[in-house]
Amino acid sequence: MNPFEIRPLTVNDAEKAYALLSACFPMPGEFKDTVNNLSNPITRAIGMFDGENLIGYGAFWLLMEEAHVTHVAIDASLRGKGLGKKIMQYLIQHASDCGARFMELECRRGNDVALSMYHKLGFLRVGFKKNYYPDTNEDAVVLALITMPAPNYENDPFLTRE
Repeated sequence: MNPFEIRPLTVNDAEKAYALLSACFPMPGEFKDTVNNLSNPITRAIGMFDGENLIGYGAFWLLMEEAHVTHVAIDASLRGKGLGKKIMQYLIQHASDCGARFMELECRRGNDVALSMYHKLGFLRVGFKKNYYPDTNEDAVVLALITMPAPNYENDPFLTRE
């Protein structure tokens, strides 16, 4: 059982999101980038909360029939507990609910833990981007999920109900 709450993030969550991104990534961008991302109508972002503490973050851009994952971040003290997988499962289902027919993302070539998780979720390696990450010039592995689950609109907190 997952004791953590997963819910959509809004621009009101930008400070917490930026703090987590800054702790997880060497180049998180600027705070205004997080604000802009959370207020962008093509962004779907979720947070995993332990009470009021944001411990996980996931986001994608919905571009026509493509969902492009921009971030997946888990508090360092909680990694290895399946929380990243839980966030990705949520993002995959939500993308399907929004009409995405496939999902794409980039992952550092040396991030074996994440690459293994993506593989277990059904992602395929479809390419590489040479020197993609400017902090280390590390290559990115491009992954795609081409078999999306069936939409499940009933449980999607992003979708409005009439």
